[in-house]
Amino acid sequence: MTDHILTGATGFVGSHLLADLLSDDPAGAVYALARGDSRAPAADRVAAALRVAGHERPADRHRMTVVEAELTEPLCGVAPAALPRGDGPLVFWHLAASLQWRRGQREQVFRTNVDGTRHALELAAGVGADLFVYMSTAYTCGSVHGDIAEELHQPPAFSNVYEESKCAAEHLVAGFEGPRSLILRPSVIVGSSRTYTPSGSYTGLYGYLSELRKFKEMLGDSDESVRYPADRSTRISFIPVDHVVADSRAIVADELAAPRQSIYHVSGQSESAVGEITDYMLKLLGLQDRLFIIDEEFDDPSTFERFFAKRIDFFSDYLRREKRFARSRGPERSVSLHELMKFIDAEDQALSTEARPARRTPDPGHLSPVPGAAV
Repeated sequence: MTDHILTGATGFVGSHLLADLLSDDPAGAVYALARGDSRAPAADRVAAALRVAGHERPADRHRMTVVEAELTEPLCGVAPAALPRGDGPLVFWHLAASLQWRRGQREQVFRTNVDGTRHALELAAGVGADLFVYMSTAYTCGSVHGDIAEELHQPPAFSNVYEESKCAAEHLVAGFEGPRSLILRPSVIVGSSRTYTPSGSYTGLYGYLSELRKFKEMLGDSDESVRYPADRSTRISFIPVDHVVADSRAIVADELAAPRQSIYHVSGQSESAVGEITDYMLKLLGLQDRLFIIDEEFDDPSTFERFFAKRIDFFSDYLRREKRFARSRGPERSVSLHELMKFIDAEDQALSTEARPARRTPDPGHLSPVPGAAV
């Protein structure tokens, strides 16, 4: 039997992974590390995240132990003795991360994503984990575009501080003297392929759509149109969250049985072009005559155009430069434009049936494919 410890249990990917672990591998113990806060204790936050992830089988949760933790503290604030292991393999999944990306947040992002990863590595060593799995992002390649290999990157520049912090954390994981490590790199994650619902994600595709929706509200009754530079032909790699979980677990099982390599892309083929995706979103929002993609930079931006450029600053590089992620572990994954439209429609429908403030996070405009909770 295999036991599992994971951080980020209340985040997007983490909650789906936790739900999958609880539905499968029934003999193993599962430890979910999570923060408590003034609104709810850690156990309540984990239970709520599981419900959002679609896990409706409370009976499965008897194997789960929720441990209150704090990523920014040594050993994540957890005594190794609080995580007793069984006789079989022990896998430590580190999914927790800060999704902030603006320049002024660099110190906080590095404290969570780099120092926090060091603390998780030290805890994994303290409990004698057999494998430390670091959920990174395919975009640690930074400004490099084209074909991206499954190897550590040292790009000349990064699109944002989030990418920079995740790349630094990868190098930390690769050089740490402790449990054998495995780096998994998802591309842009969307909701479940079974339901097409966001399933707890407010970032990536949904963050881009959120910024377009907000800008529509800002434009109001004005008759001004807005241009913004992007490459309509650039294709983006999307992958549903359930495919990320299935592929990650298959890779981990294979690596436990026979170690082969230490870095894997968990990505989809790039099928959907920026122009096609944006056109559909603009039509859905009634902005097709208000927002226009321009192939090149322009020298005379209006006040609205400068403001909009700041709003979507995070997305700029992704809208202009195509990255194709090599993938050595199958099966091949892809999301067609038709399927992507279903994900967009499902998000729009969910938003129309819920109170909008309840679906907002402090920083929803993030393209990152990783979970958003610190722990």
